[in-house]
Amino acid sequence: MELQSIKQRFGIIGNSPALNRAIDVASQVASTNITVLINGESGTGKEVMPKIIHQLSTRKHGPYIAVNCGAIPEGTIDS
Repeated sequence: MELQSIKQRFGIIGNSPALNRAIDVASQVASTNITVLINGESGTGKEVMPKIIHQLSTRKHGPYIAVNCGAIPEGTIDS
């Protein structure tokens, strides 16, 4: 899917090289079957990137479940 159409579909506004690269990586990862961890500062779009990955993947018809790892008690995430 083209960069501009992804931005329009998910309501992304902006055109920085870093943003464009992040969207490009998200679209590449969507075609794989790997686990992805999204991290970053508050307000950087950590909620949008996994939605892009999910919607562009073969699993798009299944449920999308977001997990806030920051809300999981220390030591529990490893198990």
